[in-house]
Amino acid sequence: MRTTHITRAGLSVLVALTALAACTEEPEETPGAAPSSSRSTGPSTSSPTAPVDTAALESSVRAYVTAYYEPDTDAAYALVSTRCRKDMSEAQFEALVDRATQTAEQLGKTYTLKRLSVDSVHENDAEVTYGVGEPKYDERSSWVREDGEWHNDLC
Repeated sequence: MRTTHITRAGLSVLVALTALAACTEEPEETPGAAPSSSRSTGPSTSSPTAPVDTAALESSVRAYVTAYYEPDTDAAYALVSTRCRKDMSEAQFEALVDRATQTAEQLGKTYTLKRLSVDSVHENDAEVTYGVGEPKYDERSSWVREDGEWHNDLC
């Protein structure tokens, strides 16, 4: 007979793995409920989820924030989604950038990207949070991939 001793650290890992497993159950499952009888108990036929490469998304966010605060209106506007460009002309966008520039000048500040977090990515849509050093200017924005490139979709 084999006995297994679980250390406090081992128990913490076991609890974390159990919580992770509960978070990844199929949506029709009720958390904490026994698996449904219709669910297959055989080997999974689905392929594991590959890690999402966020490098291109992060690069677009960095370029957008840099262009917005430099200001380089043309470069920033080029990183705005097609949907947003239909809702906001380049002149309207330029007015936003000008206002941000004037505010920064009045405060004697230079804003640059200080914090970037890719919150979620699902196919061609993403949620990103970024900050420029002042919480009141932190931004959570939607991004969309159009023709293989990421564009800011917050409009």
